[in-house]
Amino acid sequence: MKIATFEKKDIEKVGVFYGEKLIDIDLLSQAMSYLLDRDFPIFFDIIDLIADLENVKKLLQSGTKLFKGEFLKLFSVKNPVLAAPISRETKVICLGKNYAEHAKETGSKPPEEPIIFGKFTDCIIAHNNEIIYPSFATRIDPEVELAVVIGNQCKNVPVNAAMDHVFGYTIANDVTDRDTQSKDTSRSWPWFRSKNFDTSLPIGPWIISKDEIPDPHNLEIELSVNGKVRQKGNTKDMIFKIDYLVSFISQYLTLYPGDIILTGTIAGIAPIKRGDEIICRIESIGELHNRVI
Repeated sequence: MKIATFEKKDIEKVGVFYGEKLIDIDLLSQAMSYLLDRDFPIFFDIIDLIADLENVKKLLQSGTKLFKGEFLKLFSVKNPVLAAPISRETKVICLGKNYAEHAKETGSKPPEEPIIFGKFTDCIIAHNNEIIYPSFATRIDPEVELAVVIGNQCKNVPVNAAMDHVFGYTIANDVTDRDTQSKDTSRSWPWFRSKNFDTSLPIGPWIISKDEIPDPHNLEIELSVNGKVRQKGNTKDMIFKIDYLVSFISQYLTLYPGDIILTGTIAGIAPIKRGDEIICRIESIGELHNRVI
């Protein structure tokens, strides 16, 4: 299943793709409640969809039977403007140097255990939103990454049960202020400044549930700038796999529905400039488009 957040009259709503059409799931729920005189769940944000996917499926099945040929006409969103498929109530945990070739190009050895850091949800922008080049920056780099979306709460989860807590996957671009990162690293300072600035985390355009991607460790992944491919690789080359990462992170932090884990970028980092068009692609998920201004 493919789920998304969209904007309608300046309000963010949530939807589910039915074929190629995005269904306003809250509108459907309200209509079903009224016509059948019973309570159906209300979905206020993407976390509600993630936490109650079974009821979403039942709602779609019941709605298509009840409304039949009128279903798409009544509940599909015309020309949807997609917002980032994540709530500001969630957290974003990132992996550094989780691909050996990327570690090598930064002058580092592959890490012996996961390098984790955080990005604020304030940094997030959606598909087709603009990345604002910071006035203080001298070099910023895009980094395409597979993002894992947590489906249910977990703490100290063992590796062999970790995938039970994954809802699905989306695309992320961990835009980085590279010169500030190098400067702070040389001082033994954290990566906080270089990773957390406005518009530095495009995410989207939607979330694909894990049942549609049976092997997330064999996906082609690439990033292009102005039509030229810069980063190209495969998720099979992750040093630390998704099940291990969920288990490892859950030792330190309780993970909740909608939390995002960025699994690291592949080799090929290079700077971007104002006016550049960036496309992040991941097999079985889609494309994330953003322009730098």
